[in-house]
Amino acid sequence: MLALRFLKDFFEKNLFERIIVYLVLSAFITKFVFEFVLGQWYFEQSQNQQWLFYSFLLLDYVVSFRKVTNIRVTVNRNAIFAFLLLIMMAQGILVGLSLHNHPFVMFNDMVPLLMIALNILRMQSLGEMARPIDFAYIFKSTITLTFLTCIIGFAATLLGKPANAAIEIDQIFFPALMAPLFIKEKYSKIFFVFAAVCIALSLEDINRTTMLFLFFTSCVYLYKIFLTKPVKGLFIVLLTLLALTLAFFAVPKDSNTYRRISDIASIDLESRKGSVGERQAERDAIQSKLDSLGSTYQMLGLGLGGLYEVAFTHRYITDYGHAHYAWAWFNLRFGMTGYIYLAIMISILAMNFKDHLRSRTELGIFQALIIFSGLLYCLTYVNGVFVLSGLHFLNPPQRKAS
Repeated sequence: MLALRFLKDFFEKNLFERIIVYLVLSAFITKFVFEFVLGQWYFEQSQNQQWLFYSFLLLDYVVSFRKVTNIRVTVNRNAIFAFLLLIMMAQGILVGLSLHNHPFVMFNDMVPLLMIALNILRMQSLGEMARPIDFAYIFKSTITLTFLTCIIGFAATLLGKPANAAIEIDQIFFPALMAPLFIKEKYSKIFFVFAAVCIALSLEDINRTTMLFLFFTSCVYLYKIFLTKPVKGLFIVLLTLLALTLAFFAVPKDSNTYRRISDIASIDLESRKGSVGERQAERDAIQSKLDSLGSTYQMLGLGLGGLYEVAFTHRYITDYGHAHYAWAWFNLRFGMTGYIYLAIMISILAMNFKDHLRSRTELGIFQALIIFSGLLYCLTYVNGVFVLSGLHFLNPPQRKAS
């Protein structure tokens, strides 16, 4: 009875909240089942995690069938972008069919776009908006599940398994952690202790995008403190510098974090080797493939399921269907028209960021930070935007009439 009441209450929450729970819960289950129990390599778990996440979304659509069939939305920029995604899908399917792309690979590419489009429309529908979004629930759920995921990962490493204890859904974790700081909301200290443990366990494997996110947001936060309390701000800066220095020396030289920092210090945009160079190699290989197919495909791309060949630092890959940079991915799938789609998406993200930031609420700041992280991921790994399945396109709060 208690479980049924819990599930009923959960499915009455806005889809925005449920998607976040599905993301962090998928990371926890993947870490426990595939890394801790089965002893599989952590580096190869992204596919398992994504399919588990999409399975939760499918279950959500089944359970919330009445809400789905009674979607009522207004005309706004996010809804327009959702319909644009459907147009992109149609173009990608038609081009993919013309090139005889593999049906399963086409389906695999279609699922994220379809989920984003439908979730955008559902999040703003009357059925989902019956109750206001509860940021406190998001904060507690995210921090707690991430803490448990990191602890499971750490336990697996102690048992000698090829796991890691790093924060998995950093695009949710860090915005949730920092949002209360910007508006001085207070929560039980236990959650910040949990967060500190997660960060400590993740020091050896922090990606570049997260580093950039933390750098920019920390600078903004410190500037905000300086404006109101200069002495406190200076003290926090000194503590931050001390913590960063200790953390840097504590990170092993053979860790992913140390390697990424070293690569940033010696970055060479002309190189096609190493992590950054391989991203450049992807862009070159995509353009070469499109050029070989002629002007039609230069304009329309390889469609959904489109594959190409690329030379990486230590291997040559055939039948490769990924691209890290946003402009490379959109060019791969949609050719020159992809740049138009990308420009529209970036513009909508920027407008959403501005409007959520101006709301000056916990939820607004949290959403603005998610969007800012998404904009950074467009520059480094655009799948980081797609995998959040539309969270970046929550409608900003309505402005009160003056």
